Amino acid sequence: MSTPDPVQLPAQVAEAIVAHARAGKPEEVCGIVRGRAGVAQEAVRGRNIAVERIENYEVDPQTLLRQFEFEESGDEMLAIYHSHPVSVAYPSATDGWNAHYPDCFYLICSLEVDAAPVLRAFRMTPHWVELDLTSLQHALPFQEVRPGLYAYFQPASSSPPPLLALLAERVPAPFYLGYFVDTAGELVDSRVVSIVEHPVVLRG
Repeated sequence: MSTPDPVQLPAQVAEAIVAHARAGKPEEVCGIVRGRAGVAQEAVRGRNIAVERIENYEVDPQTLLRQFEFEESGDEMLAIYHSHPVSVAYPSATDGWNAHYPDCFYLICSLEVDAAPVLRAFRMTPHWVELDLTSLQHALPFQEVRPGLYAYFQPASSSPPPLLALLAERVPAPFYLGYFVDTAGELVDSRVVSIVEHPVVLRG
């Protein structure tokens, strides 16, 4: 397996993300990163328009639309960032469900220890796979992570249960398996979201 490409963060970009995270605590903050070829150039603050902002985020559309401005200059929306005010810098099940840009890096800034912020980068890729959810619901310890959203996490450190063996051959762990039901309990959507961590290289 090839080594994931690194994300290169100049000090001023990393410091801008951390400053935004601290300014927004205890709520999660979010924004986007302008860059090119894996090298960040600028952190652009966005607004978190999620209903529940303590443990969730949604970047406002106006900020996301700036990706087209970047592209006109030959750059790209290199990453989407958000903060975890009191938890580790690892994607939650909600983060995985809301990851709609598989070509972007997802940067997470953890302020679990405020004096020692941690920045980690991931790619999160959704996979729509036909699954026997009825059997899986009985066999796996799904947790309701948001109203109507249920998720199971398969770490890379342990073998998948037999019902997920074929899935694990197609989608390497770690991954989240999630599904969403409406207020009547009817299935609305389901997906598998794979997670690949990329090294973060801080540059002076």
